[in-house]
Amino acid sequence: MSPQYFVDAILVLGLIVVLGRRQLTWRPVEISQMWRLPTILGVVGLAILGTADGRFSALDITLIAVELATSLAIGAWMGAIAHFRRLPEPVRFGRDDRNLAHYESRTAPWGLALWGLMIATRIGLAAIAHISGAQLAASTGIILLAFAANRAGNTFVFAGRLTRHAAAPMTTYRDALRS
Repeated sequence: MSPQYFVDAILVLGLIVVLGRRQLTWRPVEISQMWRLPTILGVVGLAILGTADGRFSALDITLIAVELATSLAIGAWMGAIAHFRRLPEPVRFGRDDRNLAHYESRTAPWGLALWGLMIATRIGLAAIAHISGAQLAASTGIILLAFAANRAGNTFVFAGRLTRHAAAPMTTYRDALRS
């Protein structure tokens, strides 16, 4: 195993553990905080790609486009299946008292299954890239961009759902039965 593949494997395993844990546990949600991870991963991924040599093929571009589109779609799917509930008391985020979480969220086992689908897609596309010599599509930078696309798709859909939910009038179970 080459050192690059070892680093990639450690990176992916670390992200799977951290993000997988987030799927299974209820966590306070503050939308601006949710945008932080995809932004950081995207910037680091692009920086890593910037250090690669300038040679890439049409197959590289195709594989990268498929991977990013798939990651974005799976992230949007995760945002669509996420469960959220109102917190009994708002939770403060960061050092600023204005950043309060009013909801918490998780995607439960289905979110973890979707992570598995994304990882399987990544492994399949990386194998195709390696066999065909598409080095850019198999790089660490693309792994980070795929995770960034996934988290961005999730955040975009989730934020829209949460905004609509928060704007809806609060109803009780009895109110729902009466209507």
